[in-house]
Amino acid sequence: MSTRRHAVTAWRALLGPALLLPLALASLGQAASYRMCAFRDGPAGPCTCKTSQDPPGQFSIVDKSRCRKSAEPQPSDPRAAAPADATAAPQPLPATPATQAGTQTAAPAGTPTAAPAAAATAATTNTAATGAIPAMQSHTKLDEVRARGKLLCGVNSGLLGFAARTDNGNWAGLDVDFCRAVAAAVFADPARVEFVPLETSQRFEALKAGKVDLLSRNTTWTLGRETELGLDFAGVLYFDGQGFLTGDDRGLVSAQQLAGHTVCVEANTTSQANMAYYFKTQQIETETKSFATREEMLKAYQAGDCDAYSGDRSALFADRAGFSEPTRHTILPEVISKEPLAPVVMHGDREWLQIVRWTLAALVNAEETGLDMASAAAPQPLSDDAQRLVEGAGTSGERLRLSKSWLRDVIAAGGNYGEIFEANLGKASPLGMSRGINALWKRGGILYAPPMW
Repeated sequence: MSTRRHAVTAWRALLGPALLLPLALASLGQAASYRMCAFRDGPAGPCTCKTSQDPPGQFSIVDKSRCRKSAEPQPSDPRAAAPADATAAPQPLPATPATQAGTQTAAPAGTPTAAPAAAATAATTNTAATGAIPAMQSHTKLDEVRARGKLLCGVNSGLLGFAARTDNGNWAGLDVDFCRAVAAAVFADPARVEFVPLETSQRFEALKAGKVDLLSRNTTWTLGRETELGLDFAGVLYFDGQGFLTGDDRGLVSAQQLAGHTVCVEANTTSQANMAYYFKTQQIETETKSFATREEMLKAYQAGDCDAYSGDRSALFADRAGFSEPTRHTILPEVISKEPLAPVVMHGDREWLQIVRWTLAALVNAEETGLDMASAAAPQPLSDDAQRLVEGAGTSGERLRLSKSWLRDVIAAGGNYGEIFEANLGKASPLGMSRGINALWKRGGILYAPPMW
């Protein structure tokens, strides 16, 4: 026996158990790595399984014997002549509307989606060209919304400037217009939305129960709401802060003078917790009253049961504008909290979250580049910055199954962020508010959106 052979034998004796055990475990692991096997698109296949190599939401094409009780392939299977190979490497399954939605492949008329065959080809080409991992989900919120033919959007039951019915019964407001922008992104039609009025106490349960697809209801983004309630906030639609409103006949010019007065607040809101903390830290002794709904609180204030009440300053401006004598009420100067008001979706559907998030970013970026409603709707060429925005958003938006022109459709339907703000909250509106910190970052505010090109 040669020296080399002696060495190999010695190493095998030394390392054999250490090598054989991982190999045995790997063999067992491979057999156990195929889970959730099922035929897609009927008995003809393909057969897909969840494997240990698949990222979240991704399945792989495997031999059809894994989906059949009998290992014998069907004659119609183009691979019937090939023996079943349980160890063959699985092939990634491209994500298409058909595989994502199961049998729900038909979108309503006017939906900017490709036909199933074309969509499958486009998805395969797109994946090959970009190297992106295709999303593979059995059913997504986008599929559900398109199959229904409209977006269900939860809004305030009546808050002037944000969500309220006009005299002719139409909905108007900043939150309402954001819902229409999402509908324009999904359907290329801002009218395909149904508004669901919700009280504060109803809003999260309605979202979790699936009664609404999106909550656009002056809701503050907090860590607790994301982690404890399983919500995803899509970005800040309006930077707000909490304040106090009181009657001029009280003679108050500062919240520091509220000691000894009765101050009201809506129950189970961040406003209630913030107000209690503010009075405690400032050592201001007040009598506080809480009410189950905003309507009840406002009735109590107007009846004289409250000397003042607290809430988001935007809501205070809205309330005051709706009073019979607005000039007899004062919003005190103190801002006691930060209240980033944000659209909300349920956690777990990344595609839907991205659609809502980037619709918001589209409104802000459009204002920044000068893309407004008139130019977006006109046939004339856009400015260089606006064209760059539309093209960049179109390329990325196709990966979210939106049309190439989705951003332009959104702005043509309702305008950019600045136009929406001015129409609902600005100086010419009943609220008469200035942009303040909600102005663009380059114009003295903090409004900012990530780039889309």
